Amino acid sequence: MTLPLAAVDIESLTVKQFPKLGVKTKFGKHATTYLLDIPDLLMVVRDWDNEVRSILPSNGLWFAPISPETGKIDPTITIAGKHRNIRARKDLEDWLKRVDLPYHSPHKFRHGNAVYSLKNAKDVSALKAVSQNLMHANLSITDGVYGILSENDVQKQINNLGKYSEISGNFDANELVTIAKQLLATLEANRK
Repeated sequence: MTLPLAAVDIESLTVKQFPKLGVKTKFGKHATTYLLDIPDLLMVVRDWDNEVRSILPSNGLWFAPISPETGKIDPTITIAGKHRNIRARKDLEDWLKRVDLPYHSPHKFRHGNAVYSLKNAKDVSALKAVSQNLMHANLSITDGVYGILSENDVQKQINNLGKYSEISGNFDANELVTIAKQLLATLEANRK
């Protein structure tokens, strides 16, 4: 809610969450975070970015405040007040209502971003990147908060255990069989 326009660079998909820029973060942390490269969502974000930059002064807030009197972006508000998070939630609720969408809290949007990212992470380094992008101190925090799978996801993952996807690229099937036999021999030797 305290993010200034100067902290957002849509073209490089970066957000500078730096307290020195006026951004209030949990525990005063600072980091450059990155937007997901999802074209349909980025189109909306770019439209919003263009809108607020065309109305607000350069020191304006990216989560532009709405005037209660006019219902439009208020270019005179350039600092986040004491009750900014309450006002911003109300503004978000109003914006969503105007386009006939259900209200979701800002944290629900963060949660959706995190879960989507985790579901699309293909390896540990991708999981770590998601965790750092959420500004978590470690991966266990990310997993504890956002790593809870839905019942459908658990079923899908369990049903796919032991199934192998088609191997792409060049490989020698005989070499694969040889490696499998060596692994079995090693397992047998370790059991004795």
